[in-house]
Amino acid sequence: MIADETIDRVKREARIVAIVGERVKLTQRGRAHIGLCPFHKEKTPSFNVNEERGFYHCFGCNASGDAIKFLRELDGLSFVDAVRYIAERQGIEVVETGSDREIREQAEARKRREELYVAGEAAAAFFERELRHNPLAGYAVKELERRGMDLSAKDGPMADAIRGFRLGYAPYGWDRFATYVREGGATSVRAAEAVGLLVPRKSGPGHYDRFRHRLMFAIVDLDGKIVGFSGRTLDEPTEEELRRAGVASMGGSGDPPAKYLNSPESPVYKKREAVFGLYQARSAVRREDRTIVVEGNFDVVSLHARGIANVVAPLGTAFTEEQARQLRRYSQNVTLFFDADSAGKRAVVSAQEPCKAAGLVASVATAPAGKDPDELVRAGGPEAIANAVRAGRALETYLLDAVFDRCTDSNSPQHLASLVNSAAKLIEGIEDPAARAVAERHANQRAASLTHGDAVTLRAWSAVLLRAEQGRAEPQPLAAPPERARSRARRRDIALEILGALLDFPSLLDDPDVFDSATILDGEAAIAIAALRQNPALAASPEHLLAKLPGSIHPFAAARLAAPRHQTVTDAKAELLGNVEKLKRLELSRHKSEVIEELSRSSGDFDREMALLGEQARRVRERHGL
Repeated sequence: MIADETIDRVKREARIVAIVGERVKLTQRGRAHIGLCPFHKEKTPSFNVNEERGFYHCFGCNASGDAIKFLRELDGLSFVDAVRYIAERQGIEVVETGSDREIREQAEARKRREELYVAGEAAAAFFERELRHNPLAGYAVKELERRGMDLSAKDGPMADAIRGFRLGYAPYGWDRFATYVREGGATSVRAAEAVGLLVPRKSGPGHYDRFRHRLMFAIVDLDGKIVGFSGRTLDEPTEEELRRAGVASMGGSGDPPAKYLNSPESPVYKKREAVFGLYQARSAVRREDRTIVVEGNFDVVSLHARGIANVVAPLGTAFTEEQARQLRRYSQNVTLFFDADSAGKRAVVSAQEPCKAAGLVASVATAPAGKDPDELVRAGGPEAIANAVRAGRALETYLLDAVFDRCTDSNSPQHLASLVNSAAKLIEGIEDPAARAVAERHANQRAASLTHGDAVTLRAWSAVLLRAEQGRAEPQPLAAPPERARSRARRRDIALEILGALLDFPSLLDDPDVFDSATILDGEAAIAIAALRQNPALAASPEHLLAKLPGSIHPFAAARLAAPRHQTVTDAKAELLGNVEKLKRLELSRHKSEVIEELSRSSGDFDREMALLGEQARRVRERHGL
């Protein structure tokens, strides 16, 4: 573990403008630097970075934090790696905690993990060289050319994709990579075996290669380190080609090899968490505010090569909640662009729960005539992909259509009612009211268009929708009178502006005039000022200050900490005292209104009491004949 004093020093000394400036073009504006937000797509700069407080905030998407959080969110670094990165830049010695034994064990664990990354890098370099020079690599080149990939590209999206995904060739033969490693190939047999590149022989000593005669794609984690590989099968070379290459035939088992072979899980690779292409796509995902999820590795690489870079894929597994949460770090919006076959449709259905659990807003795109995304982009170019994504249906709409498409004239009334109930359950599971309303309208249209003339089905549809609506009904609190609500909102705005001046210059808390005047505040603003009074230095540590504030004012406070409005303490004090006077006048006006309202209510009560007494007296007189 890294010592707390090291972490505190890193937070204190991190030059956040320099760190952010390497990734975002910044321009100084007053006490802050401003640029286009790297966390969402925008045309007008709203991303503020404050050097004196080591803090950033975006007025568009409300992303905020310190230099460590910036590196974690943008570059995908772990907390520890982000701290080490900044410490290295700033020349800060990283102090480890624990006993000598624990420190040695931690260092050894880091060393072993680093050895696994070295093994991945060594293998990627080996496969890249083989692709360029192995006489049998023509099969891999042919497959790339069939997909419209040009290995000779020097720049542009095509070259970026080839380099970024570390395309290579695993040579034909049982132990070509194993021999390379044994002869000093930049890694150890132990590390290569640990990451699944080498497999121990079942009989006799030694290892054989896991990947043989395959087109190779590197699997890169969010730190940019190679953690595994995915290899696509290739056509078998002829005996004559093997003879010319001087390679012995591996024979054959008779069963066709798996189309794709992925690395097994290892200490650095967990297939439920890994997302193929996310490291390469993360900047584009933020820029476009959308992730396109496809099925195959080639779909990913092919679209990247045509300039569509916000594309990723699961790796040898159905789309998982862990993968969905990885995507959610970069954008809430996702388009599922799976193949149009039955497997692709099942994949869409199974993706519903992971998307919901991760809070993703999902849509479904389909390619015309059953093409997959790779075929579509090669036939129609990037615009064809863009059109398909734009035409995508909301995931709920897609699933509702899948249910209603099963309604046919041959269905029994009971089966139709069952299908309609399935549709209703889909709608009931939608938490967002707006999305649920859209789904209900769509389902109503589909239900009404059924041509079976089946009154049972339509009655069932109406009944389940009514039941769902009744289940959602909740008593609504009485709204405050408009004038009172406006007055309350105005008082809150003024109180926040007073707080904002103190966040701009916490030293104002030492001014007697300000100290006495600020006592007029109550509620969330008073809590915030109390936190500042306890320790004015908290303003230089925004993360700690925000932790002490009510969540309702976090966006305001974060924005003011990153982008102070006032440039001088004199201006801040003048506005603060002016707002205090405004607040006093509003409070006086509120008290007057409450007194008048109370008097009016009392007068009304008196009048009702007198009227009641008069009515009682009249009845007494009548009863006694008076």
